[in-house]
Amino acid sequence: MLGTGLSSWMLALALGWESDRNATLFAFLGTVLALGFLTVTGNALRPKGRSWFANGLAALSLATCGYFVWMAPKHALRWPMVSPLSDADMIAAVLLCLLVLEATRRTIGLTLCILVAGFLAYAVWGHHVPGSFSHRPLTLTEIVDHLVFTTNGLIGPALAVAAFLVFVFVLFGAVLDRLGGGDFFHDLAGALVGRQAGGPAKVAVVSSAMYGTISGSPTADVVTTGSLTIPMMKRLGYAPAYAGGVEAAASAGGAILPPVMGSAAFLMSDFTGIAYADIAFSAITIAVLYYVAVFYQVHARAVLDGLGAFEKAGPRVVEVMRRGWWFLVPIAAMVWLVVSADRPVYGGGIAVLLAGAMAVVMTRDPLRVARALFEAAQDGARRAAPVGIACGVAGLVVGTLTITDLSGKFSSLLFGFAPNQILFVMLITAGVTLLLGMGMPTPAVYVLAAVLAAPAMINLGVPVLAAHLFVVYFASMSAITPPVAVAAFAAASIAQADPIRIGLIACRLAVAAFVLPFCFVFRPGLLLVGEPIVVLWAVFVTLCGVVSLAAGFEGWLGRRLAPGQRAVLIAAGLTLVAPDWRADAAGLGLLALALAWVRLDRAGEKLRA
Repeated sequence: MLGTGLSSWMLALALGWESDRNATLFAFLGTVLALGFLTVTGNALRPKGRSWFANGLAALSLATCGYFVWMAPKHALRWPMVSPLSDADMIAAVLLCLLVLEATRRTIGLTLCILVAGFLAYAVWGHHVPGSFSHRPLTLTEIVDHLVFTTNGLIGPALAVAAFLVFVFVLFGAVLDRLGGGDFFHDLAGALVGRQAGGPAKVAVVSSAMYGTISGSPTADVVTTGSLTIPMMKRLGYAPAYAGGVEAAASAGGAILPPVMGSAAFLMSDFTGIAYADIAFSAITIAVLYYVAVFYQVHARAVLDGLGAFEKAGPRVVEVMRRGWWFLVPIAAMVWLVVSADRPVYGGGIAVLLAGAMAVVMTRDPLRVARALFEAAQDGARRAAPVGIACGVAGLVVGTLTITDLSGKFSSLLFGFAPNQILFVMLITAGVTLLLGMGMPTPAVYVLAAVLAAPAMINLGVPVLAAHLFVVYFASMSAITPPVAVAAFAAASIAQADPIRIGLIACRLAVAAFVLPFCFVFRPGLLLVGEPIVVLWAVFVTLCGVVSLAAGFEGWLGRRLAPGQRAVLIAAGLTLVAPDWRADAAGLGLLALALAWVRLDRAGEKLRA
């Protein structure tokens, strides 16, 4: 009932019901903490199952957050960092921080828990650190006051985005699942590309893209679409690790594909003040380029390995659309409200209601639809709980960074190492983001990297939109980057293969994603910024670059490539990243050389035949 109540309440808020912000966030936090304790044990030997201890922690979470909800009117009148805190306030605040850390350990892992504990330790003892990283002495009361009783910490922007924006889209994804939307996307993808060479893998790419743009979660995408596509690929001759890698790479792209993208994009809108519709519009081209590269590599591997189509006979596009066209109605309404009306949360709420209404009309079985919606409400709450916990613990880190000014010190350090070397700072930012992403969910990775590293890029002249999208991309790709790649581990459980090998294959298939962020920072036209001719040239050159990289990494360009040809193509792709006409000329020249070389080889084979 907790999950159903939370989903109903968040849906009401999305549709316009008003409530006190802080009280709502504390109630939301208490509920997701309780759900986390009731659904995950944190014990790898017994990942599920309740115990009296878990039940006690869940009850304690609800009681502690209930205290803050009850005290919200009184706390709203005090001056943070000035008015004194009562003993009950201090006990409840410290207890809440400990509960968040334990829930983080259970739902996300020990790595993030240790990282957050390190930041909190820095706040307490950082004044003993020598040099520029020292800060003024802070009392425990000051730290607790800042972390729990202000909007710069636990109930800051990250948790607000999780509650007021992300939750409704997670709920919409769960509703589509329960009503059969996942099967519709899978069938539609099969009808579109299933009869081509490498059909099963292409179905995985297309269906993961269609589902991922709604769910925005690489791991949820893998679990949902991968449960269908990975066994299908294995049955038709794909190696288990490769099948898992295809699904992981395709699912990772869902977090960067408009119109919904992922929760990190909503956080970015809140952090930067840029309208979400503008972010989604700017991200369209680079998301499409990513999927073009993945699709090409999947096709190339299928041709090289002689892997055939998914099926010779099956439903056509018209037949699939006739059966499930109504799934597109709530999605279209949501897209319109998100992009045109710039009302993302309202769009998500309307989409949920519209999906239920359309299901009743099409199935003429209100009881079955009501049961499906009830189950979807529980699913949505369970899926959103780790996101809410991650955003809560990220708020603790952000609060620590702001009270100690560690983010400013880190940016100054980066700028000091390379005062005018933007490429160096970008490489460090990418590395830090991927490192933070080892075992952490995308929203938490984005929050930390956006506060720590993005300001250094902005100080060097990178536009705010490009700098934060750069972080969003690498935060999303951290889901498939070994050694701890959450999407790869999810795929491994389905494929029954080594997760590290799956992660490495996924990274190879997603090679474009590790290059595209550098491209759009250097070429703003890729973000649809600038004159039409500038945008068209940027898209053309980058398309040539990602296809060159894809062909070079897979070793196919109309025929099997020799090592030298692959090297030339990879060099062409990397050269086309640089924003200079000489680099463009050199990269296009190398691509032309590779094409001519391949054509000469083909002509020579025909003569010898």
